[in-house]
Amino acid sequence: MAAFFFVLDAAGWQYGVPLGRSDPLYLQATTACLATIVVMQMMNVFLCRHPLKSSLSFGMLGNRYILLGLSAELALILFIVYTAAGNWLFGTAPIGAEVWLLALAGALLMGALEEARKAWRRRRGGASMRA
Repeated sequence: MAAFFFVLDAAGWQYGVPLGRSDPLYLQATTACLATIVVMQMMNVFLCRHPLKSSLSFGMLGNRYILLGLSAELALILFIVYTAAGNWLFGTAPIGAEVWLLALAGALLMGALEEARKAWRRRRGGASMRA
């Protein structure tokens, strides 16, 4: 949602001003939210490979199927965001590089926090995974 409000704020939108479903600003804001979710989930694929081991211990290029899936996911989100057909089918609008940078920053923050959580759990002796 931060990306949604980032786009609105950058365009000068004020809280309480209604936006129609086909308003280009609304479409850009919802697209920013969708793109951020996709980028965060791409990071999540690497983070969820093991509940306690660091994601970095697996290597980023070791699993061809993950890389193939991520490539397909990236191609699909780019189609949805930057083609007329994708915009029409999904009700999206093109977004700027600053939105992608915000999404990447969010994904990196999520990665750092999850790696810190895993390290903390390892130091506690790999406590039960039920919690």
